[in-house]
Amino acid sequence: MMLLYSKTNDVARITFDSPATSNAITFQMMHDYIDALAAAREGGARFLVIDANGSDFCVGRDQKERVPDVTREQNLTLILKANAALRAFTGVSIALIQGRALGFGSGIALHSTISIGASDAVLGFDEIHHGLAPLVVAAYAPYFIAPRIAQELVITGRPVPADEARAIGLLSRVVPRDALAQAGQATIESLTGYLPSAIRLLREYHESEARYPDAATLEAAVQRLATWIGQGKP
Repeated sequence: MMLLYSKTNDVARITFDSPATSNAITFQMMHDYIDALAAAREGGARFLVIDANGSDFCVGRDQKERVPDVTREQNLTLILKANAALRAFTGVSIALIQGRALGFGSGIALHSTISIGASDAVLGFDEIHHGLAPLVVAAYAPYFIAPRIAQELVITGRPVPADEARAIGLLSRVVPRDALAQAGQATIESLTGYLPSAIRLLREYHESEARYPDAATLEAAVQRLATWIGQGKP
């Protein structure tokens, strides 16, 4: 298993556990991640911690993996399912990010309710470095950060250090590396005494009023990207 899931009382935890690959997300890991998100929601967890073992949080999808009998569109659509599943968690999701959080890893940072980065965290959407055009990111990133900044990040694929990531909205806050786990626990403890229904209402309101791109827009981005790849990236 390259992903661990547990739930203790009101706290569910998803841990990426493939440090040897810098927690690159394989096809199976993506399915396990989506299943774990569903388990946290259906299990009634109030809090969901997403963290990782190793030096890096997640360097994105495994670019070398080729899955038989799975189309490009089916593979890309998993990203939409994962992001939707994280947004559907009505409690508070907390991403704890150390080292590199690239591509899908930065996507988790954006889609979590709270994202705490270690001082050594480096975020960014580096798909362009792999010969890909991250249209899904281009669709949703302007909801979270300024459109001009979002466009620059996906076009350049440049790494964004923790302090800048906090300043532009990729992270909620930054803490020293050795204080990352403690910051996550302290956040949960600070919220535990709050009325659960109040937090749930805030989360539901945020999602219902959000200008997040609709399913049709995201699916169109996936289809366009899959077509471009299938045509040999002309």
